[in-house]
Amino acid sequence: MIVIGRSIVHPYIADDTEPFFKTKQEVLTLLTSNQEVYMYQSLQELSFDLNFRVNLILSCIELFNSGIQFRIFEESYCNEAFWQRTRLGGFQLRSGALPSLAIRDIFTNGKKYGTECATAMIILIYKALLSVYNEETFNTLFANLLLYTWDYDRDLRLITKTSGNVLPGDLVYFKNPQVNPAEMHWQGENTIYLGDTLYYGHGVGIRTKKQVIDHLNAHRIPNAFLSAYLTDLVTRLDHRVMSQYASPEKLQTNIALTPIRDDAVIATIGHTTAVY
Repeated sequence: MIVIGRSIVHPYIADDTEPFFKTKQEVLTLLTSNQEVYMYQSLQELSFDLNFRVNLILSCIELFNSGIQFRIFEESYCNEAFWQRTRLGGFQLRSGALPSLAIRDIFTNGKKYGTECATAMIILIYKALLSVYNEETFNTLFANLLLYTWDYDRDLRLITKTSGNVLPGDLVYFKNPQVNPAEMHWQGENTIYLGDTLYYGHGVGIRTKKQVIDHLNAHRIPNAFLSAYLTDLVTRLDHRVMSQYASPEKLQTNIALTPIRDDAVIATIGHTTAVY
């Protein structure tokens, strides 16, 4: 269910020749049909969320084809023209380097980089934001980037829930409870759901749910009896906060609205929202 302000609405893409029409319409259909309540303050905020998700999916495909390698933190490496490797294996933006150029370099010179899956997820989020922010805004917000596991710029706002429907562009986690201690980097896999039953994870590539689980199961202790599984953790961009920095000219999705109800009473506890 989508609520804009106090109105329950049914949005759809008005122009079926719009780029990535199918993906955008799939996301809107899921948002509308799910029992979960998705709150937006304005149509522009909804457009931001939709455009961000599509660009995140595209960024996954770009990163997959970039040549970037999977490496544990102890063996990570980066292009030193833009980044300085930290002693823990993260990438710190060099003084004087533009964040926008440094993030794009990962996608154009992927062979100069090696890192693990959590860092890759953060890289993907920054790349998708570059598609909906102008350069100056991005470089001001993220002037001192550190790419390392889930440590990220405090101006990047994410929300993690433990329930709800999974949408294309959501970050989800596969856990491997009986991982081989000699291969602890396969204790789980951070992935982005691409839609159409496919997930992208750095290190496993673009796979179905079963294929991701099979990959993790191949790295368990001998005689393991517990399978890897998809957890109920869902991480999303906080679109309410992050949309305020968006460039309007980059949010050109032609969304039309069919009003369903305009007097909804909204109650929110934590990250759970109900409509009455």
